[in-house]
Amino acid sequence: MYNPDPAARKTTQRMLQKMYPRTNEGFAQLIHAQLYFQFIPLYIYYMREAINPYLPEPHNLIKPEGIENEVVAEMVKTACNHCGAHAAKLETNTYHAKVLRLEDAEQIVTLTEDLNLGELPKTIMPYDIAKTAIIDSPDRIAVIDCVCRKIRGDEGCKPLDVCLVIGEPWVSWCLDRDRYLNGRLIDKEEALRILRESHERGNVHAAFFKDVAAGRLYSICNCCPCCCTALLSQNYLTAPMMAGSGYIAKIDYDKCVNCGLCEKHCNFLAIYRDKDNRVTVNEELCRGCEGCLQFCKKDAIHLELVDPEVLAPLDIKALKAQLNA
Repeated sequence: MYNPDPAARKTTQRMLQKMYPRTNEGFAQLIHAQLYFQFIPLYIYYMREAINPYLPEPHNLIKPEGIENEVVAEMVKTACNHCGAHAAKLETNTYHAKVLRLEDAEQIVTLTEDLNLGELPKTIMPYDIAKTAIIDSPDRIAVIDCVCRKIRGDEGCKPLDVCLVIGEPWVSWCLDRDRYLNGRLIDKEEALRILRESHERGNVHAAFFKDVAAGRLYSICNCCPCCCTALLSQNYLTAPMMAGSGYIAKIDYDKCVNCGLCEKHCNFLAIYRDKDNRVTVNEELCRGCEGCLQFCKKDAIHLELVDPEVLAPLDIKALKAQLNA
């Protein structure tokens, strides 16, 4: 729960400061990080507002209120503009995610010791910036409201509490600073429940990395294509926001009855009808999120491993085994 205690705030401030070098660039990242983690709803609102005009059906958005948001609004907007200006290319994108299968996401929320895989190879995270898999205190997990859903008001998908913040200092910072997230600490069992229920709804499990989170993995969001700012940016602006899971959807046409449920529920607009009116997977768009599998009543879709030299899963067990070999 939100903790306004000044002593706790001082502690989390020191924790955050230690993440950044004492350089001009480090100081700039620290300021940006404070704006992001303390005002995530406002930050995402401005990110979403920027892409809204380019969507087939722009949504009504609700701007976060409160004097705290008013005071920092221009600073947060400037930080968002800086982030958005770099989002179009893999080489410059600073805020992105790795799509996870359910079992990959479960590995992360059930870690029993600190994780340090260092910078992930481009076969897993194809970006040049923000791809470090380090999690300190992985037993510290918080669930917060999905701000992408929340800024759509009553039109946003439910439930709201589906975004998982993992490790320190991110968990403490969110709980001590942002009263608008409705954040609370949860245990591994509840984290697994949230993941599995999101999986049943066909949501995308996405491990998010950000430059001002010291380039680290800091959260797992469970994203829907109607609300998620990253998914909307990828699907309609072709921004490279989400790296594939390392798998791709394949259709077994001996079982497929061409009902179209997979096309309707595809999170990445990757399933379409070909010239023969047959549902087909566009392999360039598919991110292997498992979403379509949940709705196929004929068990006609499965995930197939992509060439790991081209795109590999974020499989914690396999990566740790490689490090210890």
